[in-house]
Amino acid sequence: MTDRPSARGRGRPKDPERESQVREALMQSAYALLRGKAFRDISIREIAQGAGVNSAMISYHFGGKEGLIIEVIRHQFMQYGPAFISVGLEEQEPSIELLKEAMSRLIRLYMREPWIPRLIVGEVASKPGRMRELFADRLASQLGPKLRELLSALQSAGQLREDLDIDLMPVSFISLIAFPFIAGDPLKEGFGFVLGEENGDRWVNHTVQLLLSGVANISATKGGEVSRGD
Repeated sequence: MTDRPSARGRGRPKDPERESQVREALMQSAYALLRGKAFRDISIREIAQGAGVNSAMISYHFGGKEGLIIEVIRHQFMQYGPAFISVGLEEQEPSIELLKEAMSRLIRLYMREPWIPRLIVGEVASKPGRMRELFADRLASQLGPKLRELLSALQSAGQLREDLDIDLMPVSFISLIAFPFIAGDPLKEGFGFVLGEENGDRWVNHTVQLLLSGVANISATKGGEVSRGD
């Protein structure tokens, strides 16, 4: 296929279904490559070839390679990440169980897609530029405020300790979850720890209990282990 951007690119697409198919094909191609290669080693041509379209389609639909990759990450978060990202708290009752579920799903997402935390550290956190700008605009701006909203609601309901700094809690939340995925080799060499399917449930329960034992009221931490997620 040799799709090209329409000469009337600012107008309404002539074939919305075809436009959607091209976008999906590009996202699937980029996703497959990201699971086996570093961001910097993936070329626009490679992505386009995997999707069976002209490489100009990447710029046309996503504004460039960075925009495409961010959209792939955003899709993963919306599909498999904490439910409060895609569904507002107005449709969910704030509870310790919801916080447990959020932690569990985020850990399991990182376990299933370890390239995500590696890319965030290697291409977002350590390098200013287009990738960081897009990540902040399309992901962090959703995750951060919604996580803070959940924590604030739990504190107001008396389920979190009153002396906790809600402005800092989201940072602790993300740090505790992400660190094992970005420090894999040092953890393996120093502590013999490798996070994988064989110890995933154990790590999820440990992390949830460790955080909640420090932030929740004693009565809110009861309830046993976290069930295995999808």
